Amino acid sequence: MHRIAFSIFGLPVYFYGIMLVCGVIGAYLTVVLTNRRARISTPEVLLDCVVWILLAGLAGARLAYVMLNWDHYSSNPVSVLNLRSGGLTLYGSLVAGFAAFIVFCRIKKLPVLKMLDLFAPAVLVGIAFGRVGCFLNGCCYGVPAPPPFGVVFADAGIPGARYPIQLYETFLCLLGAAFLLWFERKRRFDGESFLMFACIYALVRFSTEFIRGIDSSSVFFGLTLAQTFSLLVILSCIGVSFVLRGRAAEGAGNAGMAPEAKVESGEDAGAGRSGKRQGKRSGGRSGRKSSGRR
Repeated sequence: MHRIAFSIFGLPVYFYGIMLVCGVIGAYLTVVLTNRRARISTPEVLLDCVVWILLAGLAGARLAYVMLNWDHYSSNPVSVLNLRSGGLTLYGSLVAGFAAFIVFCRIKKLPVLKMLDLFAPAVLVGIAFGRVGCFLNGCCYGVPAPPPFGVVFADAGIPGARYPIQLYETFLCLLGAAFLLWFERKRRFDGESFLMFACIYALVRFSTEFIRGIDSSSVFFGLTLAQTFSLLVILSCIGVSFVLRGRAAEGAGNAGMAPEAKVESGEDAGAGRSGKRQGKRSGGRSGRKSSGRR
């Protein structure tokens, strides 16, 4: 693989950075596409949100990587700022980007769950481009693979042929994004598409970890850190889905009862008014009869 695309005034421009930019553009275009039907906000506001997620995601990805490799950076803390040397963690990017997303929605007074559904397929599109960047950069490769399934990452100095799990993730993420675009019309409650996205990527990451060639040390019952986190994500999504589904059913029930309650209250009010009129008439007749007797 060729890591460097071209040079500008002697400074190399890496394919990894180019693919990250393509991922941001692809994610934004996907959000604009899904927003045409949902009409949640304007393209300008959505672009601002993408920028927030991008900046927070880069910071979170770097911070998570540094924390996981603190033994390397503790002796030279200045190297933490050297992003050109690589060192990003996707789950750190997702967590930090999610936090920035929530803050942005609160500031702009946007519906959080609807916005999460809107961005769900776009995030998978962004990850897919990012994994192509990993492939071209020669990182995040798999374990040694027999021919013809292996790829040699010569520029990265990786010995032997390896499983190109970056491309596996790219294909699965694009497939997941297509599914979410279709599922958007089928969802039963706000937030369901986002929960589906989280489960899809957690399953993708959990499965590819079995043939991942780096950062694959077990931390919990033979599972890697990424696999453990993936399981926690899936279990959390299942629990949250029950809560949101219950709220949606309760809201639908209240909305269905509201017209009946209005009719009943209207009938009661009408009966009350009729009773008052009848009472007045009866009182008037009684008064006239009493006057006649006198």
